[in-house]
Amino acid sequence: NTRITAIMNPPFGVQKKHADRFFLKKAFSISDVIYSIHMRSEKVQRFVKNYAEQHHWQIDYILPYNMVLEKAFPFHTKLRKKINVDVYRIIKKK
Repeated sequence: NTRITAIMNPPFGVQKKHADRFFLKKAFSISDVIYSIHMRSEKVQRFVKNYAEQHHWQIDYILPYNMVLEKAFPFHTKLRKKINVDVYRIIKKK
């Protein structure tokens, strides 16, 4: 029994609002299980939960994690920045 798993770190939407929606929607269409990294906040948790449910998916587990982000874009002002994130395990609703 093969499962397709998507592991992703979508844009957080800081530069472009709702940028993560495209990534989640694509993962919903091609995956059986999704692991997705998002900024840690109650607002983001509500968004991910509601967006998943709208597409007949559900959050199975949330892992809080402190991620170190290396400077990769011109708009990054520091060489490294510690970011509080949540790693979501999202599964299809049964």
